[in-house]
Amino acid sequence: MGRLPGFDYKRPFYYMVTVKRATGGGSVKQLPFSKIEQGKIEANAITRAFKEVIEHFHETWYCIEPIWCYVIMPDHLHLLIKIRDIGKRVSLAVLVRQLIKALEKSARSAGEWGLPQPLFAFEWHDWIVKKKGQLDAFIRYIRENAERAWARRINRQYFSQVRRVVFAGREWFAYGNTALLELPVIDPFKCSRKWANGGPEWREAVARAERIGPAGAGAGTFMSPCEKAFGNAIFNAGGAIIMLNPEGFGERWHPTRNKEALCAKGRMLFLSLYEPSAAKPDNATLYKRCHEMGDLILGAERQRQDSETRDLKI
Repeated sequence: MGRLPGFDYKRPFYYMVTVKRATGGGSVKQLPFSKIEQGKIEANAITRAFKEVIEHFHETWYCIEPIWCYVIMPDHLHLLIKIRDIGKRVSLAVLVRQLIKALEKSARSAGEWGLPQPLFAFEWHDWIVKKKGQLDAFIRYIRENAERAWARRINRQYFSQVRRVVFAGREWFAYGNTALLELPVIDPFKCSRKWANGGPEWREAVARAERIGPAGAGAGTFMSPCEKAFGNAIFNAGGAIIMLNPEGFGERWHPTRNKEALCAKGRMLFLSLYEPSAAKPDNATLYKRCHEMGDLILGAERQRQDSETRDLKI
């Protein structure tokens, strides 16, 4: 589930929660939660049943505010849950479990789900929203979710063109879904090749990646074994990848088939600071470029975090 170790999930914050539909078995044959047409949600019986539960959930669980920002996608839900600053509170995990039970009951009552299998996946994801800027980003992400999904469906070629973008204070060449740069959570990652597979640093990195979830992306070169494990954990958690490319994008450059498929789904973006050259750079140059790009995005993230820390102190 990617809970943040040591954090008290009863604290009065906004939490961005993503709950996915269960896969496998008979549940996948049931009616989707909703339908997307022309970038907008088209409701069905299960959409309406879920809407009723979500908008009245706070009437049973008084420790949360009304859930006013959410989206019911065909196979998952995004919700902003705000725990109120009152004495008697319960943890986010309890609230999500109870919400899932209420949603499953509503789907059964609507006659759209009568199977013994769970309707929702066991694992779900959260992100703690500590700042107003973050809150605005999550609200925008939730409200534009259907529009982005529709754009990916009808404009697959849009996610495989080389363009110019600005990221971390620099101009880059980009191939893939540039909208990933607007995600609420972008986590730059760089590690040591000395980290042992399964060691404490490795496990901490994978746990960190699992927390990113569908509303975020990891950014890095993803070349070392630990970085690859970090990327795989992000994908499994429903997140996206921003991969730094030290070679640039020549006329014949093309990602591998599986990465191209992820680009078409809007879950991958390649970035490079460098113009392609006729001759492939040597390994020493590629290594230097990887460090340069990795250090650049890490430095930009540290500046952002320092700024947030100063804001919180104020």
